[in-house]
Amino acid sequence: MGLFGNYIRMLRIEDWIFGYFFIPIIGSIAAIGLSGSLIWTAFVSFCAISFGFVINNYADIEIDRCHSRKQKTNKNPLASNAVSVNGTRVLMALLIALPLVVCFFLSLPAFFFTACTLVLLLAYSLRPIRSKERYIADIVTHGMMFGTFPFLIGYTLLTPDITLLAIQPLALCILFTIIGCLALIVHQMYDYAEDVKCSPTTIVRIGKRRGWLIFIVFFTLALVSLGMVCMLLNLSAIILFGSLVLFVIPVYTLKDRMRTDYHELTKGDNPHPNM
Repeated sequence: MGLFGNYIRMLRIEDWIFGYFFIPIIGSIAAIGLSGSLIWTAFVSFCAISFGFVINNYADIEIDRCHSRKQKTNKNPLASNAVSVNGTRVLMALLIALPLVVCFFLSLPAFFFTACTLVLLLAYSLRPIRSKERYIADIVTHGMMFGTFPFLIGYTLLTPDITLLAIQPLALCILFTIIGCLALIVHQMYDYAEDVKCSPTTIVRIGKRRGWLIFIVFFTLALVSLGMVCMLLNLSAIILFGSLVLFVIPVYTLKDRMRTDYHELTKGDNPHPNM
């Protein structure tokens, strides 16, 4: 793979293109329905989410160098010296500037929500804040930067004068915030074996057994939230389908972990006393 290909890998598109990417688009569809203007929402979503994964790679160079699975799959080309630090900084600058410029000309509320998303993405990965290693704050921050604000970006980008104090945006915003929290719990459960060596995430701190309990709680909350949304709102088929897909992803991702951890935990083969 050439240099350009390695910079594309820095975006880690395969990690989010079937999930987070569609949350702003669902927001825009909820506001105006299907429209050719959704291309702008897709562009802003692509840039903002890409930035989140690039800044994560940038901040996690040393951690990813001891992460055997990520080294094997070249998940972070910066950790394997396949791309340069300066080149990565230029890439991040572009991914910050482009969505902000688009939002500035289309919608000031969306500009504000995009700026909030980018700030949270920075705070999530970079020290001294680095909320991804702060107890509970990692889950809350993830829910906001990949659920709350992305939905609000899409909802206001093409209709800047639309009200946010209505039942539809509030209910959907709660739903996607919970889904954003759930997504991080899934990721931390999936990476538990590697994270326990070098990254003090919330799931690492509470242990695998409690981690599964937290997963069940948030999955249930998300289902209840979706049920309330369906009762309160007359959702279009595409929004309902998009929301349901976001529930399939965590179950599919963790299907192997569920089986192996169930056998491990029920047998009591637990090397860590807090699990």
